[in-house]
Amino acid sequence: MIRHRTACWGLAAFGGLALAAPIALAAQDAGTTVESGTLPGGEWPMDRVVLTDGKIYQGLVESESPSSIELIEIRRPRGKPMFLVVRPIDRKTIASWDRLDPQQQRELRNRLEKYKQRARIEGRRMENLPLSATRHDGLLLWTYQGQWFSLESTADESMTRRVIVRLEQVFAAYRQLLPPRRTETGRVHVRIFGSGDAYRAALKELGLEIENPAVFLTDRNEILAGSDMNRFDAELAHVNRQHRQVKQELDALSAEAPVRLKQLGDDLKKNEVPATERTKILLAEQKKWDHQRTAVRRKITALDRQNASKFNDVTRQMFTRLAHEAFHAYLESYVYPRHNYDVPRWLNEGLAQTFEAGLLEADTLRIDTPHPTALAQLQSDLRGPNPLGLKALLSARSETFLSAHAANGQIAPRLYSYSWGLAYYLAFEQGVFGTPEFDAYLNPTASGKSAIERFEQLVAMPLEDFEPRWREAMLGLTASP
Repeated sequence: MIRHRTACWGLAAFGGLALAAPIALAAQDAGTTVESGTLPGGEWPMDRVVLTDGKIYQGLVESESPSSIELIEIRRPRGKPMFLVVRPIDRKTIASWDRLDPQQQRELRNRLEKYKQRARIEGRRMENLPLSATRHDGLLLWTYQGQWFSLESTADESMTRRVIVRLEQVFAAYRQLLPPRRTETGRVHVRIFGSGDAYRAALKELGLEIENPAVFLTDRNEILAGSDMNRFDAELAHVNRQHRQVKQELDALSAEAPVRLKQLGDDLKKNEVPATERTKILLAEQKKWDHQRTAVRRKITALDRQNASKFNDVTRQMFTRLAHEAFHAYLESYVYPRHNYDVPRWLNEGLAQTFEAGLLEADTLRIDTPHPTALAQLQSDLRGPNPLGLKALLSARSETFLSAHAANGQIAPRLYSYSWGLAYYLAFEQGVFGTPEFDAYLNPTASGKSAIERFEQLVAMPLEDFEPRWREAMLGLTASP
């Protein structure tokens, strides 16, 4: 008889490992994902099981028996965090079954392990980051030298480590969507400020008046970002102390259990307790200590979640903008540098907005979810009496995007929402990224043509035919599918 059980894991965006309540399976809705080595459209290669009643499950077959299989079903609803369902399936109900090859199975298993163990992986990475501490103008400065960026931070050590881990994950996600075309280049430099006042003072020194919590300076290949992280240092330190105490408790339990079990076994044998009874006593004692260790591990997991939650509360706004600016830096430094390619400003800004709205799962940034703010603004404008024409967007000069530009202060928000909508459509409806047509569109030799001619060549149709299709698609989008 098959035992029907359903277990779920869930992961909140930018959070740690979290348990989700079991749910009933809805219709399969595989969202586009950002992942290297994927199928067309960005889906993960998975085992695929079709049942006799027409239901289709995708995931990884974890175990098999003569009567059933156990599938780890991978659910990736568009715009929402991935979750897993352990699903036993009676072989009699299987109509067809497409298996991955052994190499693909290993790759998928590794991805799932990263996902399920993300909180612990992140913790170890933070502890092992090679940071250096120096003094500059009386301030303690933490520095980091990575492969894709260098970083200096006036935030406290714990906060700095978390920022670095997040940035490493974000840069990994960028590489999965747009692989680097060059690696021998000056690394992006990131400056993190532990207080808003220090960040604003640094901007003032550079003659910048910017309200955003992060900015990319193209000429300096440098990102500046700031948040009042240090104000929460004491609160986070308290949680960290609890974490260390519980970790020490777990280490002590793990170290003493084998010794105590051996001593108990010796004592029982010395007292001539029969072997069968000794085994029962030792197994019971082992089970008791296993329960104790499990309880301590749960405490550690809870504290990890608490730490991650506090960090998210403090840095959410900064990280949204940091992801945006980091994309500009990555595109300029490693993919389409401006002295070799002509990337229109609308495309650069549209892609950056797409990334800033992404959901992070392990080292995968999911960007198939519509940007809620940009979508709402775009749909409102499209339904209004005077929607912006794509001709105006495609022809807009770079300086027009600057909100501070006196003559164009009202049009800039419209340009950003339209830029996001057009970039999103090209990515997920047209699939132009990585195509020869896309490279030709960005080729400087194409700059002799008008912006409209270049775009029509990219989408292989006149703008007057493309625009109605795009508008219909945008008006049909929902932020929470």
